[in-house]
Amino acid sequence: MIKNYFKIAFRVFKKEKLYSFINVSGLVLGFVCCLMIFLFIKDELSYDDFHKDSDRIYRVAAAYMRQSVWEPYSTNSWPTAEKLKTSFGEIEQLVRIMRMSEIVTHGEKRFDEERMAVADENFFEVFSFPLISGNPSEALKGSNKVVISEATAKKYFGPINAMGKVLDIGDGTLQLRVSGIMEEMPSNSHFHFDFLISGLTARQIAPEAMFDNVGWDSQYVYIKMAEGSKPASMESMFPNFIDDHLAPLTSGNFKLFLQPLSDIHLRSKNGTEIEPNGNINHIYIFSIVAIFILVIASVNYMNLTIARSLRRSKEVGMRKVLGAHKMNLIGQFLSESFIVTLIAALIAFCLTLLLLPVFNQFAGKEITTNTLFNPPILMTIGASIVIIAILSGAYPSFVLSTFKPLSTLKGSKTKERFGPTLRKGLVVLQFVISIGLIASTSIVFDQLDFLKNKELGINKELLVAVPLRTMDRSQLDAFNNDLLTNSSIVRTGASNMKMPGWISNSTVYKAQGVAVDEEARKSMKVIRIDYDFFKTVETEITQGRDFSKEFPSDGNSSIILNESAIDQLGWTDPIGKWVEFDNQRFTVVGIVKDFHFESLHRKIPPTIFIPSSTYLNWAYVKVDAQNLPLTLKHIKSVYSKFVTNREFSYSFVNEDVARQYQTEEKFTEVLTIFTILAIILACLGTFGLVSFSAERKSKEIGIRKVLGASIGNVTFKLIKEFAILLLVASFIAWPLTYFFMNDWIKDFTYRTNIKLEVFAMATILALLITMGTTGFRALKAALANPIDSLREE
Repeated sequence: MIKNYFKIAFRVFKKEKLYSFINVSGLVLGFVCCLMIFLFIKDELSYDDFHKDSDRIYRVAAAYMRQSVWEPYSTNSWPTAEKLKTSFGEIEQLVRIMRMSEIVTHGEKRFDEERMAVADENFFEVFSFPLISGNPSEALKGSNKVVISEATAKKYFGPINAMGKVLDIGDGTLQLRVSGIMEEMPSNSHFHFDFLISGLTARQIAPEAMFDNVGWDSQYVYIKMAEGSKPASMESMFPNFIDDHLAPLTSGNFKLFLQPLSDIHLRSKNGTEIEPNGNINHIYIFSIVAIFILVIASVNYMNLTIARSLRRSKEVGMRKVLGAHKMNLIGQFLSESFIVTLIAALIAFCLTLLLLPVFNQFAGKEITTNTLFNPPILMTIGASIVIIAILSGAYPSFVLSTFKPLSTLKGSKTKERFGPTLRKGLVVLQFVISIGLIASTSIVFDQLDFLKNKELGINKELLVAVPLRTMDRSQLDAFNNDLLTNSSIVRTGASNMKMPGWISNSTVYKAQGVAVDEEARKSMKVIRIDYDFFKTVETEITQGRDFSKEFPSDGNSSIILNESAIDQLGWTDPIGKWVEFDNQRFTVVGIVKDFHFESLHRKIPPTIFIPSSTYLNWAYVKVDAQNLPLTLKHIKSVYSKFVTNREFSYSFVNEDVARQYQTEEKFTEVLTIFTILAIILACLGTFGLVSFSAERKSKEIGIRKVLGASIGNVTFKLIKEFAILLLVASFIAWPLTYFFMNDWIKDFTYRTNIKLEVFAMATILALLITMGTTGFRALKAALANPIDSLREE
């Protein structure tokens, strides 16, 4: 019996090649898209789950009260970590990680390394990164030790065993001995390092002030909680801990909280993240897109199966006359549906294996083909095959099995009870999804464009950032003067932090005229700059004056505040007033217009700017657009004169700004691709339905043409129904999409407005695509010779 079902099924496929192709290709495309999205989601959800006891590992994050809003950060200070270790019995292990970058030299090999960190000696007891060589419990004990990755060992030492070899750091005054070689950190880790330097070496690397300043947030602090300890219970004790141990911080202006390790990649929205994170909302959106694509593919199949089923009424009548029972007929149609779905799934599985490397490159993933053979994925594929086969085969099998054999054999017209309504409902559902995806993608594009092009309060164009870490700061004026000998260099400035980037220094303060109960809950960011920084980045001094060497006091007791700081202080006449922090009183000489030093993911914080000739790690060079290659060559030449132990590197600030939104950009690209594929799927189904409609109405079309109907009239008659259904779908899709995307866009601190024209354009685009798809097939039917269709009559 089953063998007979398969024979009949393949005979039907061979007879109806067009519809079989549309069915199989639509399902294949749907399955491929869903498999890719499923693999992407599975990879995102797997971050950091490879660590032993990962459910007991937490990151201790911090938040500052600014403008009556808590602003969370991923980093903490060195003293905070020290006090945590001795104050909480719930902590089984505590590890600090301090990110850094430096020049590393061995013999003739010299590289500027970015993936470096200083880590406590128990790093490998908390995190499960296997060592190829070395003892995990001893590798980071003591000072001047470093564990390097396998690839780094080959880069510096080739085939020679790197264990015990020495690497020179920076200008060569710091030497580190290789005490371990680790495997490459997995791609699904929220941090990646090629160098792990022993924690006791930190005092040879960082300024001494870092080890005592509770506002110097440079440490990523992770804890492994003792078994049975409850995170909520520990968090409840943090306010008293802060008041007792972290003065001048108080629980009114500062708080600590725990982040589960498994939540960091997708759910953390802190500033100062160790690497760019994913976004749990993106996972939700991709999950919905996957469901939508599978729904569209299934609807296509169901619609065409239902439409084609009426053409087989005589076949059903003959089978009944020959003794077929109702269950035989139901089994026949369900088996055909199952075969089509199974063939599509197998083809899709093979295509996914072939396309996975391309998808990895596009999505920035390292998903292996073995992942496809994981039981959860195979079970999901199997369940999808069964569900789609039943849904698409159930209606025609049950309806056709009830036909009266004599009526169908006489050629009586069979009536569908629910067929037309069901088909129209499914078409509307397709259009709702298509319009929603088009509108959603447009809104995501608008938000990304807004982030990239929003006015930052500075002129980021033609602004070159150059690192100065190893330069003797006493030579900074000479460095700037040499740069300015080139007429294509407009101006130079410097700061202690890279812009754009996170501002790591914060301070609590006292301020003139500010009540004690208010100052206890407020803090500000601190940025050190030179005298020409504001002029170089072209921001505006709105009150008072800029820093100037003409005023000797600017070198030791003057500050400039931004507008957000003035709002926080509540001052109306700030010039000349004092602010006290770090045991020193400063006078406000100017107010600078708010500008974005950090990314648009965060509000502009109240900020204090201090003139400085030390700690200036970044130079900013404003250049002319003409002769840019020669200008960069001049900057390199001057840099090499003053910095002999570091390779010249630079970046354009406008490109750095764009790189801050790489997560959103990648999300937009992937969403766009899947939206296009969903539209292609919808077009396939619409083309199949209009083809069936044209075929079924061939005699009607012939009669209309004989009676004088024009080609345009006939074409319009065929596509009008789809246009009406699309307009109906628009009225459903618009509010649903607005509700969903408005909720998504609220996640951004700075966001664009959702415009009505986005929805109008989505409908127009969907209409044009539908008209193009249906119009071609309708026109072909309208141009057919009416004699051919009427000959049988």
